[in-house]
Amino acid sequence: MRRILAIIVAFVIFPLALQAQMDMPPNGFNPRATVSEEVGITSITIKYSRPGVKGRDGKIWGGIVANGFGAFNFLTGRPDSPWRAGANEATTISFEHDVQVEGKSLKAGTYALFMAIETTEVTLIFSRQTEAWGSFRYEEADDVLRVKVKPETLNTSVEWLKYEFIDHREDGCTVALQWEKMSVPFSIDVDVDNIVLARIREEFKGVKGFINANKIQASRYFFEKNTNLDEALSWAEQAVTGRPFGQSTFAAYENLANNYKKLNRLSEADSIMTAGLPIASLNEHVGYGKKLIKQNRPDRAIEVMLNAKIKFGDIYALNNVLSFAYSAKGSYKKARTYANKALQQAPNERSKSKVGINIEKLKAGNDINQ
Repeated sequence: MRRILAIIVAFVIFPLALQAQMDMPPNGFNPRATVSEEVGITSITIKYSRPGVKGRDGKIWGGIVANGFGAFNFLTGRPDSPWRAGANEATTISFEHDVQVEGKSLKAGTYALFMAIETTEVTLIFSRQTEAWGSFRYEEADDVLRVKVKPETLNTSVEWLKYEFIDHREDGCTVALQWEKMSVPFSIDVDVDNIVLARIREEFKGVKGFINANKIQASRYFFEKNTNLDEALSWAEQAVTGRPFGQSTFAAYENLANNYKKLNRLSEADSIMTAGLPIASLNEHVGYGKKLIKQNRPDRAIEVMLNAKIKFGDIYALNNVLSFAYSAKGSYKKARTYANKALQQAPNERSKSKVGINIEKLKAGNDINQ
């Protein structure tokens, strides 16, 4: 009976002991660290412990860290393991989505990161042994990916081992291990646009798909990237309809018009803006007018501003834009007419000064848009 009780107690106490580990500083004063960065919407996170040089300058590489596969392996009894690329527990690196490391594909997930360091070449190993203590029980069968990179020499010594994101690109980054006077950089590339597209499609199945602002944002992203344009245009069109819930906004009309313009469908762009202007604010009218002038379309700007005067009245903001629009046409006399109106209506001395300068330019036969 006592033996049975002892076995029962062992089964109860042992799991509890595993879960009740004390929160203590890491062995050997090798501080724990985490570094993370996103490429697009893909998070890359490295967790590691940081050994120090501690006066061992010139003795780290080929000494403290054995050359190549020179760390002791308990399983084989031989020095045939790679370095743990840090201290204490295995260094781990996590990828939220599939990536390419040095041009080779690696699935999303968390991996132990080992390194076999030679003078002119470093083998990076991404392994399934994420729960390992160091690399003392390293098995090649757990390797998921190996890539080779070139180490670099640092001008100044790094006392505490660190990982840094040393290069930042729209679709990738470079990570580097740095310790003493060595840096081991490796590139990570991410298929950002397709990952974003997959995420948007998934999110649009839920409540986010009912929010027009999200459709505007998604369509704008892909038009700026000049990819997935058909689907992006459909989102922009859906945002204008305002269905199934809510009403459309001027921002939705403007976004759709901008997309039509990028597709060289100018008549459709004008048509959709004409449909949206009745709900536009004064500032939105003014902003659209200024944009038309920059696009060298003064006649369209004049048409929009004159219609806006019917809605908002004979006011400074509209007369000022009209002066620029007529100036862009070369109609300086007409431009001066609206500039003089704007001068009388200017809300402050700064505005008056700017309009006054424009009037003098127009008198001299100069375009105030230049």
